[in-house]
Parts: sequence; C-alpha cells; structure tokens
Amino acid sequence: MSFSQEIELIENRKYEGAIFSKNYNIPYSKNPTIEKRFTPTKLEIEELENRLSEYLRERNKTKVKSKRNKHYGPKIHKNLRKYVRQYIGFIDQFGQRVIHVNFIWNGYSLFESIRGWTKPDDSWKSEWQIIFDGGSRYWNINYIIQKEEFIDLNVNGVA
Repeated sequence: MSFSQEIELIENRKYEGAIFSKNYNIPYSKNPTIEKRFTPTKLEIEELENRLSEYLRERNKTKVKSKRNKHYGPKIHKNLRKYVRQYIGFIDQFGQRVIHVNFIWNGYSLFESIRGWTKPDDSWKSEWQIIFDGGSRYWNINYIIQKEEFIDLNVNGVA
C-alpha cells in the first residue's frame, strides 16, 4: 500500500493533522489489531475537533487545583491551534468506534528554543509518534464517536 493510501493530511485554519488508515502498521504495538481498526473520516475528525475545545475548557474548570502542582509546558485548552494532530481509529471492547488522537506541540518560541526545545520535523505526517516525556507539549485523548464523548485524556509526564 502506498503512503498516500495509508495517511491523509488535513489542514484548515484551526488545526493540522494526519489521518492514519486502518491498514497503517503502528510501530512497537500489537494493539489494536487491523481487524479492530477503521479509518476515521474527515467529517468524524471535524466533529471531534468542534467539541474538543469546550470539553477541555470544562475539564479545566472542574479540575481541583493544588499549589503543589507544577505547570510543565503550555496550557492545552488555550493553545490548541499550536498542536499538530495524529488520528487513528479503533473498535473498543464494547464495539464502539473510537478515534485516538496524538497532540504534538508545534508552537515553539525563541525562549523555548534557547532552552533546548525544538519544533518537530515533518515525520509526524508519515510516522505514528510515541513520545514519553515533554509535559503538556505531548498529550493524547480518545473520542467515542457514537456517544460524542471524550475519554482517557493523557498528558505526558516530565523526566
């Protein structure tokens, strides 16, 4: 299968992303299997994106804030346009269609560059990214299409 059949790039004034097809081989992973995958449509991605900002704003309001919590990286809900996205679809254990989204920070300032942070190269457009650290510069979430519901928000830690 050619690259163009496995990954579709999307871009508009609000976000830029790569839709990975159900046939894309996710490196270093056996889950989900090809039989439990689907290729998200542009319409499904648009619906997810239209709900995302409000979900994050509401979640931030209800989150208990502690003086001990340190902030590592950008505030997600205020900087959504500065992340590039990777989308991949799978069928969960309940038979629900779920879109998993990776968010990769792409809004580096001169100050961040001086501190050693660099913009991602274009490999996110062709290779599924697995990143373990970086704080809120890298995060992911799942979206259940039928329920129009976000679950499993996961913000990376800091080494």
